[in-house]
Amino acid sequence: MKRSIVIAVCTLFAVMAFLYSCKTDTPLSINEYITTARVIAINQTDLTIDTFQYINFNEAVANPPQYVDTIRLKANTIYSIQLKLMNEASNPSLDLSDSITALGDNHLIVYNMDPSSDMVTVKIKDKDSKGLPIGLMSTWQVKDTTNGSLRLILYHQPGSKNGTITPGNVDFEADYPIVVK
Repeated sequence: MKRSIVIAVCTLFAVMAFLYSCKTDTPLSINEYITTARVIAINQTDLTIDTFQYINFNEAVANPPQYVDTIRLKANTIYSIQLKLMNEASNPSLDLSDSITALGDNHLIVYNMDPSSDMVTVKIKDKDSKGLPIGLMSTWQVKDTTNGSLRLILYHQPGSKNGTITPGNVDFEADYPIVVK
């Protein structure tokens, strides 16, 4: 009988510790569920603003996204880019961009362009507390007229971020077609 009580009390404490630890997790301490990426492009010549969305509510499943805009840019133009990452499956929807900025030492956003040359040069503007890039704010210098693609990747790198893609794991990926005219 005494042994059963001890086991029950230990089990109760273990469950309470687990539940308490879940409530005190910081945002984005593990991979977040991201349904939507919005690339907000401000043309620095005429200050027009365009938003390009990628929406995928089945991110964890090998399904194509529900919606993808084609990113349409003007050749020989510079754009200021702001990236918004959202969880629109929650109610209300969550803008995770502020959490990513607050935990910038753990996150890196990479913009892989194909073709990698003569289309767009990306310069990351926002930095974490160590001066390493985050990637929510950038400048894109668009070059020649061409078609291609962008793979946007958010890396989660807690305790190992060094400015490269090697440490950590992928939180989110989005593939956009790009047309430069």
